[in-house]
Amino acid sequence: MPANTGDSLLCDRLGRNAVHAAMAGKTDVLMGMWYNTFVHVPISLATAEKKRLHPESEVWRAVLSSTGQPPRFGPA
Repeated sequence: MPANTGDSLLCDRLGRNAVHAAMAGKTDVLMGMWYNTFVHVPISLATAEKKRLHPESEVWRAVLSSTGQPPRFGPA
């Protein structure tokens, strides 16, 4: 599924902000949005705790629907 206009614009802005961060000498950060503002998030903070998603949840069904993945993983 191709990206829509909103996805393309978001990716462009995230990429540009990541390049600006790198040119400013920032390392070990990833880009994020917080209250419609692009922010630098330390990777250690972003990975500090695990987030789990229940495979029967509405969110997971939406992920499967939007990506076209099969509902089950593993050997058929």
